[in-house]
Amino acid sequence: MRIHGFEKNEVIIKEIGRRVKSKRIALSITQKELASKSGVSLRTIGGFENGENISLNNLISILRVLRILQELNLFIPDVKTNPEDVLNLGHSRKRVSSVKTNRKSPWKWGDEE
Repeated sequence: MRIHGFEKNEVIIKEIGRRVKSKRIALSITQKELASKSGVSLRTIGGFENGENISLNNLISILRVLRILQELNLFIPDVKTNPEDVLNLGHSRKRVSSVKTNRKSPWKWGDEE
């Protein structure tokens, strides 16, 4: 199944679990071996492969053993600093804040005097 972004979280979790299971089987690793190498319980791995939610920490451990942790670079690419921001701000942005306006008088349409 291709993930488009409109699916419910539960459907996406189930699909990720299915893909992890397929990768594990392709590498000829049993659930028990994966549990032993990753430090994640056998029950958690079985549940995850069947669509249960797991912690991010456990997911990282599983992906590391399956040698696909580096694929997170495709999942969440590193955002490069925009040189224009450094020129305009004198530094790269660290956070975003709302735009504040300084209105000393009430807003007018422009045709009032």
